[in-house]
Amino acid sequence: MATVVILDALIAACTLTTRLTTILFNGLLRTRRSRWSSLVFGWLDPGRPMSTLLAALTNLLCVLAALDFAYRGHFFYQSRDLSFSRVGYVDAISARVVIRAVPAPQAVGVEIRLSKADAGPKETTVEIISVSAESDFVGTVVFQDLFPDTQYVYTTNTSIVGTFRTQKQAPKVWSLVSTSCLKPFYPYNPLDHALRVRGFEHLSKYLEPLSVDFMLFLGDFIYIDLPVAVGWGQEHYTAAYRQVYASPSWTPALRSLPWMHLYDDHEIINDWAANETGLYKVALKPYWDYQGHANPPPTFGEGSTYFTFKHGDVAFFVLDTRRYRSAEALPDGPEKTMLGSEQLGHLGQWLATERAWKVVVSSVPFTRNWRGPDAADSWAGYLWEREIVLDMMRATDGVVILSGDRHEHATTVFPPGDKGGKEIIEFSTSPLNQFYEPFSRFHKQIEDTDVSIYAHPWGNSKFGVVTFDTSEAGVWKTHYDLVVDGAKVWEHDWVLTR
Repeated sequence: MATVVILDALIAACTLTTRLTTILFNGLLRTRRSRWSSLVFGWLDPGRPMSTLLAALTNLLCVLAALDFAYRGHFFYQSRDLSFSRVGYVDAISARVVIRAVPAPQAVGVEIRLSKADAGPKETTVEIISVSAESDFVGTVVFQDLFPDTQYVYTTNTSIVGTFRTQKQAPKVWSLVSTSCLKPFYPYNPLDHALRVRGFEHLSKYLEPLSVDFMLFLGDFIYIDLPVAVGWGQEHYTAAYRQVYASPSWTPALRSLPWMHLYDDHEIINDWAANETGLYKVALKPYWDYQGHANPPPTFGEGSTYFTFKHGDVAFFVLDTRRYRSAEALPDGPEKTMLGSEQLGHLGQWLATERAWKVVVSSVPFTRNWRGPDAADSWAGYLWEREIVLDMMRATDGVVILSGDRHEHATTVFPPGDKGGKEIIEFSTSPLNQFYEPFSRFHKQIEDTDVSIYAHPWGNSKFGVVTFDTSEAGVWKTHYDLVVDGAKVWEHDWVLTR
């Protein structure tokens, strides 16, 4: 009863305060109205019909622009007739290629013919994949028994032509690209194509003179829930992937670049922490069709969404930070997990036994230096388990962490803990094409457990070019270039020895 009385009193006080504030606000502004204030605030002033008309038109244009941004792509660019291909995981002797094509009614599937770029027709191999409406006519072909460091050309019976190059057998100096978070048609420009992705254009132009071995895209390839959700059926998730791949900003070079993908929350819904319940299976089906099957072969069993792979002298463990995590609201401690016990065990075993230099890939940042309302969604909300993972990393010869998600860049060093060991460095960079926070600054170092080296919040397009050099025995050199809106703004070198 007392609680009800208190709530009633609070509601009454808030109501009275709101009414008094409104009266005072209107009274003060009424005495100062001008032609410009009518335009700025959208007031309807009978004494100034022209200003009122312009204000009304301005408001109408703003509403139309918002509707255009939110719905033009959905209603006018479903892209159901899209045909495309893009390259997935490639090593020295195999390659995976994603193909979307609607075969002719009498065809048994999509026929893909592969040959070396300098070979004749007699050296062509043929693969056939089945596609159907259930997979949105998307399939992944796996080419095997290839030659290292060789350019290949593939063609299909649906008129798709593409290329890829196998990796070198044992590269010593090589580069990758790392980023996350992608939303077409942003920043909004009514003159743009509704599926334009300026980040693709920045990426393609910047990489043109460079030699990059692959892309690690760390999640939020689609935003099913932003700016507004148009539906939660499998067809809505599928359409979101299809529309990104239908963007006119793709170039042949980007489609020939090997891409490996994680998923994060926006492939399901913001801040997803409900494991495999609810929307999870609906959302993951198109993820597997468009992204997952083109990743490296599963390390931990069919259907596993975390995996490992090696490139040269560097080994990667790609985490799944969504499928097994506890709810953010749980108190931090031994019962709260980001990875789940099985994945944590696999990570620990890999860190203890893998002899190559090691990179751990996380869709969300390890650093706790990002404060604010979204901090609990990252490892900052799972500090108990984070310390376990960092201690396992420190016990190795050293680890580089790559992450994304926060629409900013931060480079952070984690010093040796109570148990000693190596320093760990994290490069966290995003978005490839999304908003950044122009005013609020949530990145701040407070604790000495997370040493901030550099932070860069600005820019709608950010990615990192990471170059690894293992040409000197016992030495691992890492060079990081931060690229913002198509221009390099910062670089950093990190050296580990064993």
